Amino acid sequence: MKKLLLVMLLVVSSFAFDWAGKVNWAMGYDMAKRISQKTGKPIFVDLALSHCPPCKYISTHMYTDDKIANFINKNYVPVLIIVDEEKTPREVAKYFSGYTPSLIIMKNGREIYQFSFDKEFLNNKYKFLDYLKKGLK
Repeated sequence: MKKLLLVMLLVVSSFAFDWAGKVNWAMGYDMAKRISQKTGKPIFVDLALSHCPPCKYISTHMYTDDKIANFINKNYVPVLIIVDEEKTPREVAKYFSGYTPSLIIMKNGREIYQFSFDKEFLNNKYKFLDYLKKGLK
């Protein structure tokens, strides 16, 4: 019985995936908008697909890094939208390129900067941080 339970636990955990890392994601775009209006911080939107390898790479290598996560948490109101599991808000969808991950920085309902997965992230994860910094200019 214990072996069966262990096998079931391993099977279930192999399908589970933690997208959050160390980023304090807002619970939905509407909440991110409200927080952004109160704080004046731009919104960092990550549009991902549940089966997208680059999306998962960013989650496991960028969002788990203290330096990157702290920068996002300090400077942005982050919101993660898994586009094949939840509805993309119209305000965001009009800027969505159709490619994932699409990383969009928005202020007052408008896109101010957008980037996607860069193969340079594989060699230098802090290149991701450089893109995030560009979004604040």
